[in-house]
Amino acid sequence: MEQSYLDLQRQQEHLKNVSRTFAFTIPFLPSDLVDYISNAYLLCRIADTIEDDPKAHPSSKISWLNCFAQFCHNDFSDEESLLTLHKHALSITKEGAKKEEYALLEDMILVIQRTRQYPLKVREILSRGVAILSFGMARSINGITISSLQDVDRYCYFVAGVVGELLAALFAYSNNKIDKYALINLSVSFGEGLQLTNILKDRAEDAKRGVSFLPAVDKADDSMTKQGREYIEYAQGHLTDAIDFIQMIPASSYGIRMFCLLNVVMATATLKKIHKYDLAGIKHLKITRRQVKTLYVLCKLCACSNLLVRMLFRFVSFGVRAKRRSPKDLRSSVSFWDKTARLLTFERQEEE
Repeated sequence: MEQSYLDLQRQQEHLKNVSRTFAFTIPFLPSDLVDYISNAYLLCRIADTIEDDPKAHPSSKISWLNCFAQFCHNDFSDEESLLTLHKHALSITKEGAKKEEYALLEDMILVIQRTRQYPLKVREILSRGVAILSFGMARSINGITISSLQDVDRYCYFVAGVVGELLAALFAYSNNKIDKYALINLSVSFGEGLQLTNILKDRAEDAKRGVSFLPAVDKADDSMTKQGREYIEYAQGHLTDAIDFIQMIPASSYGIRMFCLLNVVMATATLKKIHKYDLAGIKHLKITRRQVKTLYVLCKLCACSNLLVRMLFRFVSFGVRAKRRSPKDLRSSVSFWDKTARLLTFERQEEE
């Protein structure tokens, strides 16, 4: 194939168009990680665009996501599969995708050509993470049953916990002073904290679509309030693990710590707002731009020091109780990071 790969400027333009939050936080990272993580996000967003398309037929989306996952698992190397996936992605989403998302799909081959330029170890990390995420998305197309905390954990793993694992692996690759084993044991909880906060923030909007990512409860206000309080406490526990995750990263890796801290603190501020104003999940609450600017300044001042990181987190989350669980046990119960081959076999058996 004679096409060049996506250049850094175009990669950043796509990132800004599909995610303002990550476009804001990713530039704090070291330059090599800016490139790798931006590319990883675009790969995940390609899969997400297929999954979320409101007009595409479910069977077409499932088939595409499974094929994309297999393609990623095979080190992004099958040229024929790439051409077929690209063609089908544009066909599937031509009626339902947003303009910015469709533009990303149009550049899908260039995005993957850039992925192929990375060192082998980086490709292996991206291959594993995006494959697991895509298979997880395929499994959820026809609906998912959320009836317990364990179901919430499994759902959060496939959309966010595996991203935590991917980030941990890239951080450890970038800085060999990082204890990869310790970091990756916290990574799934790190991802679930961010995802569970989003679920709580979006409960009202999801309810309008007849969707819920938390176990069903009676519609009575007290039941909704109790559930909101309980899952806010679980989310706060995961965000506390995320602070432990940050403290495992050496102070010399300021950019990595700043990237993680800003994302965690923004989620923490959002969670506190939900805790204070909307336990029943009937509003759509977000922190203001002014709050984001304030948190940005505070994170810049605190990111280098573990003591200051802890103090900032306590300040922002003051009054919100945390319900903590073992992050290592959580990862052991849901992760496919070290069992990708088993996941692929499981998916084939389900299809048969």
